[in-house]
Amino acid sequence: MSIRLYGWPQSTASRVHWALEELGVNYEYVTLDQKKGENKAPEYLAINPTGKVPGLVDGGQAFFESVAIILHLGETYGRERGLWPAAGAGAARAEALCWTVWGTTELHNYMMQWLYHGADTPVSYAPADRSEATAGYNHGQYLRLLDALEARLTGRDHVLGAAFSLADIPAASSLLSGLALGGSVEGRKNIAAWLDRCRARPAFARIGGAG
Repeated sequence: MSIRLYGWPQSTASRVHWALEELGVNYEYVTLDQKKGENKAPEYLAINPTGKVPGLVDGGQAFFESVAIILHLGETYGRERGLWPAAGAGAARAEALCWTVWGTTELHNYMMQWLYHGADTPVSYAPADRSEATAGYNHGQYLRLLDALEARLTGRDHVLGAAFSLADIPAASSLLSGLALGGSVEGRKNIAAWLDRCRARPAFARIGGAG
């Protein structure tokens, strides 16, 4: 099967790129040019109808949304490579599904809203456009989520246990991109140590970091 990943630098396509490098499967990375409107071309909209990245084609089947793509890659290629729970591993598979989705839909979302409204970063809104109430709410949610991850990593090197898996990528990618923007993990020592382990992976280095 042929795999093509569509993306551009400093986007959530990076987390899919990281997953593909971890898996060691053959793929082609196609960089779309936003300025030329390549993401709005009919050919690409047939892959990702939102006109955003990432988009992925695997054996002729199109996928969009980074978390959906990572789940597909895990179920299709990750098991034989030890990066996704085996088909019969009910509890482990349930945890992999939940933590993978959580890293994108919960952690990434609240972290970014906090950075937009409550911090001074390259992506933050202009001070006049920020909402103090929005900043306070999202920061509170972000702290709650950090506490959940900190507790999960107590006695574990990675989200699912001793070994790295694709389930680590969404949360690690989100937090590492937040740190690169000037964010913080607010003193959570387990998270900081886990991020160091994730950052040190050769696959992460090969993609030049994750967003």
